[in-house]
Amino acid sequence: MVPTPTGQGRTAASPELVESIRDWSRLTSRSFVPLSCTTSAARTFRAGLVGREAGNLHVSHLRFAPHAVERVPAGPADTGGGRFKVNLQLEGRCVVEQDGRRSVLTPGDLTLYDTSEPYRLEFPEESRLLVLMFDHHVLDLPPAAVAQLRACRLGPEGGVHDMVASFLASMADHMDALTGMNAQRLGNSALDLLTTSFNLELDDQVAVSRHEKDRLRAAVHDWVEANLASPDLGPATIARAHFVSVRRLHQLFRDEGTTVSAWIRTRRLERCRRVLEDPASAAVPVARVGARWGFPDGAHFSRVFKAAYGVSPSQARARALAARA
Repeated sequence: MVPTPTGQGRTAASPELVESIRDWSRLTSRSFVPLSCTTSAARTFRAGLVGREAGNLHVSHLRFAPHAVERVPAGPADTGGGRFKVNLQLEGRCVVEQDGRRSVLTPGDLTLYDTSEPYRLEFPEESRLLVLMFDHHVLDLPPAAVAQLRACRLGPEGGVHDMVASFLASMADHMDALTGMNAQRLGNSALDLLTTSFNLELDDQVAVSRHEKDRLRAAVHDWVEANLASPDLGPATIARAHFVSVRRLHQLFRDEGTTVSAWIRTRRLERCRRVLEDPASAAVPVARVGARWGFPDGAHFSRVFKAAYGVSPSQARARALAARA
């Protein structure tokens, strides 16, 4: 980050600078969710932040002196829940803690944590990082799976993680590029890459655990995602593809607090939502989007979409396009 003074002369991609831990707490709380920041070197504390919107992502590039960050949700009145944050450590070190897990991050490492639950970040030295924040529903993974990722370290020694981290690091270096349709597309690409990285981590966890149910669940999720457009997708075809009974398949999803049909519908609706919000697909008729992802009846598609997202498909598209105009 370029040390441009706050206020006069600061461009859209120049950092907002602060010189006190109290101002940093206010700035990060305003940029992310309510947070508490502390430091043992208050007199020399300096920090800066650049924030941009990229589709469903809020992207922030930060540099700061040593300090600690704590998130303690304050109940129903707290407005900061329902989001995930992903940190890419670019310089320095970070200790992240959530759900009883503790990981130490060095440059090139990624981690995910949930703003709905308490967490703590400690930066023992000057650090620079990229933070991506997004609502729970935009991540193409079931909640039970995401819970296994909280505060895990995803390091550059894994080839896929390294490629994902390189792409995200380039976002930090080119914050000016996150405007208009470029921001939308780059944000979608970042989410797709993160989902790939997280799926790989989950597959690795399953392989290590050698638990048959976990392996089956991971295989079923991957197979469903790859076949969402198939009109024959359903409990019978999924069970047959994995050589299990339909009864066992239903039990597998009951353990996750859902049903096979509900999971398929949710994943299809999410694919539809992403297409509708993509400016590049603005000319594709709403009915065709629904039919592409398993909703051949336009009226039915509109009803289930509105039940899931609170607005009709046409309204979701119009709202997304208006926000990016």
